[in-house]
Amino acid sequence: MAASNNSSVSSKLLDAITNDDMEAWQLLILANPKVFDLAVWPENPLILACKLRRFAFILVIGNIKPELALQKIQDGTTVLHLSSIYGDEEMVMALLDLRVNVDRPLCYEKDDDFFMIPLQFAVVHGHVDVILLLLSACPDSITELNSDKQTVFHLAAEYCVPDAFRVLVGEAKKLNREYLLDEEDSHGNTVLHIAVHYKQLRIVKMCLPDQLSSTTDGHDFPIRVNAKNMNDETALDLCDKIPDPDHETRQIDSIIRKAIRREMSLSPDSGADHRHRKRGSSTSTTIPSWLTLETKNVLLVVLAIFITLAFTLTCSLPTFFPKEYLLAIDLEFELKDLLYAKLPVIFYFMSFITVLLTTSTCILSVLLYSLPCGTLMLLGGFVTFILYLLLAYFVMPKFSVRVGSRRRLPSYYLMLILALGFIFVGSLLIHLGDCLILCCNNYAKSVINKVVSKFWSRRNKRLPISNPSFQVQMSQVGNALLASTSTSNN
Repeated sequence: MAASNNSSVSSKLLDAITNDDMEAWQLLILANPKVFDLAVWPENPLILACKLRRFAFILVIGNIKPELALQKIQDGTTVLHLSSIYGDEEMVMALLDLRVNVDRPLCYEKDDDFFMIPLQFAVVHGHVDVILLLLSACPDSITELNSDKQTVFHLAAEYCVPDAFRVLVGEAKKLNREYLLDEEDSHGNTVLHIAVHYKQLRIVKMCLPDQLSSTTDGHDFPIRVNAKNMNDETALDLCDKIPDPDHETRQIDSIIRKAIRREMSLSPDSGADHRHRKRGSSTSTTIPSWLTLETKNVLLVVLAIFITLAFTLTCSLPTFFPKEYLLAIDLEFELKDLLYAKLPVIFYFMSFITVLLTTSTCILSVLLYSLPCGTLMLLGGFVTFILYLLLAYFVMPKFSVRVGSRRRLPSYYLMLILALGFIFVGSLLIHLGDCLILCCNNYAKSVINKVVSKFWSRRNKRLPISNPSFQVQMSQVGNALLASTSTSNN
């Protein structure tokens, strides 16, 4: 009997909302104060009030039972989500005061498909006024991520809404959240990657403002212009891949290159990966991330010590191995003696020293070439190597190794061939190792990307862009409800 009475009261309350009869509503609530906890509602009264735009009822019901606003009504969204999608500022203001609990307002609730809050939907659809309303009520909602770990800045760039992006940048500065501009999504893309991919010139300008200009759209937070995504691509790489570049693409390319040069001028030995390339060129100059100024200085000292040590050891060998000079003169060995280590010990020492000095001289010359007098430094390294070759020629004992039946190879030339062959094989192995590590790294990234996408993304599709206004849709629903109510009364 009580259940039937509660059901009757809930139906009368819904009729009061439909007829916009607040007096009847208040009388029913006073007579049945626990009806929200006991009644079975044929329709959510708060959502019905939103559909019919009964703002007085929204306030009253929200104060009594704010949890009603959590019901999902369309594609897993709440009524605040829909209000944000359609840019209904009045409805958003009415719903923002509803708190489903003390610590978490309604504006933090996420939909079922994309795990997005109302602010993110407002950004996708470019409703600037709604964005400001939501951020004023819930400032920390600017840090929320969707199912693809995208920030509101990612979404503004992906859905090409530069006005929303500009407002978000301003709000992020007020809230000290500028770091969000440099966050990565589940695919490793920063906002700059997304903006370049969709050729959003205005957003690129806001990401990389000209420090010499007095633009108000820019910000002071340094974006990593050379950041790489999971495909090992920078924003400049994506720009180079755009087919048939137009005027906007060329402007984006110019802005990124200026930002790279500016970053290098501010920190010439920074750990960033800088690439200077012309469109259509396959060559690139990469500065290793570990080559900082301190590392470079230490490396220069170590290489200079190696070269000095090589010269010192070469000059001292006749003193350490005097017998070998007497015994090895004019001797003839077989090629297999080289493999069995039967040649004079001084030969192996000289081969090792040649490898050490050659590699040290080459690396030192490359490092010194970046200095203002780099050409002279390179010439000095070449002269040092020639001096060593002359010294090694006089130090090496004069014996020969028979190759084949008649051909004899002098010890000095065999030493050079062995040293250069060792350097070549070592460089090849290092290069193959780097390629193998890179392939394994890319494979691991792709596996991680698939796993992340599987567990983070609920649907592999972009958000739908809605056309009709929220007011029109709600009015149509309200008219249908009024018509059905009048028919049932008759």
